[in-house]
Amino acid sequence: MKLRILNFFPILVAFPAVFIGVIAMYFNEVPMFIWIQNVVFFTIAGSISCFLITYKRNIRLSKSTSFIVIISILLLLLTFISRDIGGVHRWVAIGGLQINVSMVVLPALLLMIWKLSLKSLKLSVAVVLSVSIILFFQPDASQLTSFGLPAIVLLINRGVRKSVSLLLIVILFGLITTSWIFLDNLSSIAYVEEIVGLVAQMGIIWYISGILALILLPIPFVLFPPKHFVLPSICIGMYFTLLLISTLFGSFPVPLMGYGASPILGFLIAITWYGRAKFSSLVKGESV
Repeated sequence: MKLRILNFFPILVAFPAVFIGVIAMYFNEVPMFIWIQNVVFFTIAGSISCFLITYKRNIRLSKSTSFIVIISILLLLLTFISRDIGGVHRWVAIGGLQINVSMVVLPALLLMIWKLSLKSLKLSVAVVLSVSIILFFQPDASQLTSFGLPAIVLLINRGVRKSVSLLLIVILFGLITTSWIFLDNLSSIAYVEEIVGLVAQMGIIWYISGILALILLPIPFVLFPPKHFVLPSICIGMYFTLLLISTLFGSFPVPLMGYGASPILGFLIAITWYGRAKFSSLVKGESV
């Protein structure tokens, strides 16, 4: 029974937020070519995610940790080469699609930093600081906060020396505080940053359902972490929790419910890892 649920776990967790967001866009007369992208991308990526969870071959992330970290950082740096929007560098254009890089790579990066910390705490600290500085200069207060705070929790729990931990806390809190003081002036888009407002316009039942659908996203990671991966699971859950909270204080995309393929992909990457971690605890000999 548990294995059957895992087969569809990514869709079960992510579908409510995506579905309610699409319905809100449709009823508020957002052009079809916008909300249909969420439908198509979620259907394809969600199907791949469900397949990978119970994929029989081992997926040994430890062998590709450094590669994933390097590629993620390069993609984040690529945003400074791509065209900015109002002086803000968060996107890389692929054809006509604007990819918000941090929303795709940061959940995976948190996992890779945990993997890296098993071998080298110094290198893990260096990666966290490097990524945080990049996010600060993009600038992206939401992603910086959502990444920086769980990264601190992860590294402290991995046994980073007290002096290094203190220095890390001071630097990251300084970056986070400054980023919120000098918040960007990007105007919000109704079907991206203000999608919850569109849901609310459909009625109180839809509004409550929408809020619950968003709350559901981090719950598996935080409340039901995989047996041998409690720390990284909770940190990823913290990332999504802080991402949702930050939308209340600035013009930031509401993940999965608002328009955009990037948050859908980032979440599905994280929930696929989570599902495989759960799967490995049920099937002996499987590794993640």
